[in-house]
Amino acid sequence: MLLNFVETISTYDSGIYSITVVLLIILASLVYLSIRRPSGMPPGPIGLPIVGNMFSLTDQPHIKFKEMTKKYGNIFAVKMGQRWMVVLNQIDVVRDAMLKKPVEFAGRPDLYSSDILSENYQDIGFATYSARWKLHKKLGHSAIRNFATGTKLESIINEVTERIGERIDEQHGKPIDPKQVICLGIYNILGVLCFEHKYEFDDPKLTWFIRKSREQSEAIGVGMLADYIPVLRFIPTQGVTKLEKVLGEYHGFLYAELKRHRESFDSENIRDIFDSLILTQKEAIDEESDLVDSLTDTHLTETINDLFAGGTDTTIITLHWTIAIMAEYPDIQKKVAMEIENIIGHDRLLSLEDRGRLPYTEATMKEVLRFSSIAPLGLPHSTTCDVMLDNFRIPKDTMVVINLFALHFDEEFWDQPKCFKPEHFLDDSGSVQQHPNSFLPFSAGRRSCLGESLAKAELFLIFTWFLQNYEISKVPGGKGESLLGRMKLGASFVRELAPYEVIMKRREY
Repeated sequence: MLLNFVETISTYDSGIYSITVVLLIILASLVYLSIRRPSGMPPGPIGLPIVGNMFSLTDQPHIKFKEMTKKYGNIFAVKMGQRWMVVLNQIDVVRDAMLKKPVEFAGRPDLYSSDILSENYQDIGFATYSARWKLHKKLGHSAIRNFATGTKLESIINEVTERIGERIDEQHGKPIDPKQVICLGIYNILGVLCFEHKYEFDDPKLTWFIRKSREQSEAIGVGMLADYIPVLRFIPTQGVTKLEKVLGEYHGFLYAELKRHRESFDSENIRDIFDSLILTQKEAIDEESDLVDSLTDTHLTETINDLFAGGTDTTIITLHWTIAIMAEYPDIQKKVAMEIENIIGHDRLLSLEDRGRLPYTEATMKEVLRFSSIAPLGLPHSTTCDVMLDNFRIPKDTMVVINLFALHFDEEFWDQPKCFKPEHFLDDSGSVQQHPNSFLPFSAGRRSCLGESLAKAELFLIFTWFLQNYEISKVPGGKGESLLGRMKLGASFVRELAPYEVIMKRREY
């Protein structure tokens, strides 16, 4: 009987041992699979199980990625949680992908944060590449072309810059934070284009909308862990709760605008971009078109959201960099001001037709875009199918990132890239180089920036207005610290400058 008991115990221990061995083998296999590089994938660092390379990157991944090219080349892959990310760091590789194989690299990754932001991918920015997406982008381009170009845009900007000038002049030459007044101006421009609203600078509705936009950016930050470890999306967190609350308020504002527009809609008087989208929706319904399902109220409000998001923060941050750079480089500022005075004078407002007549001014603005590279990694792409790139095989649904910072600071194409030199964009004859190598501030391919033409027009008119009317200088008595040394990586990997003050005085002619 004792012998039978011992045999039973031995059999039990043997069973436990076998189960343990099997579990360890399964665990080891899962660990191996989590770090195994797919066949043909570009080279890169070995990651940790589950988290991959996520925690080995610095808070400035664009710089880290540029450094990694010395070891792995211009195209490499890192593991971000359970996702592979291919990073493109050189202009020829980027062109091969985005221009020669535009459809293959036209996708967007399925990210939890993108899903929340876009109401289940009903927008242009985050939606997957499809016939519906192409329709929405076409509508977006059409709206910008009809309402945000030519004399219409000029009159809106001229009215806003006049009010910016009034706010600056109230300081009587005292130190001023330029970002605040720039922010009020840019949101006003988009308010007129999208909603036909002309806000006063102290309008509570305007300040509320700006605050909610900032809260949205802060809540999303640089993304969520659930973007890279999908199982985490089923675990409620304080960050997700906060983001959903802010988005509920933000989207509530947009839907209220849609309701207001629909109630006062007149097909014979299309007032703004929202009206133009409602007209397209109404025509599709009247014609019983197959497009109705692609033109829901959610699609319309998300298109407006994309235009607002793309036309505000990036322009504001770029102009914030511009003012700091002009304060740091007074000789360059003086050259720009003299060119404007000699070619345009100071008695008339500039127009978009003046582009091409101010080569040094335009070169300076392009150099701001290169030097600041405010969105150094842009929005991530995704492969729509298995694709070959530079002799590497990239599987379908792989996240792909363009390191615009690496392109803009590539020593092969830029002489002294760490120096701010408008001459980077001037040829030997003094003319502006329209398509310089290794310069893609608005990305490229099917997913290039929707609001590129609007952003370029805004930056040209507002920058030249500042330099035509104001002399910008650093605050006297400071510690000599460079305003550009106060760069920080903000929400969504945006290169922002910390708050600063400058002196703005009316130019004397």
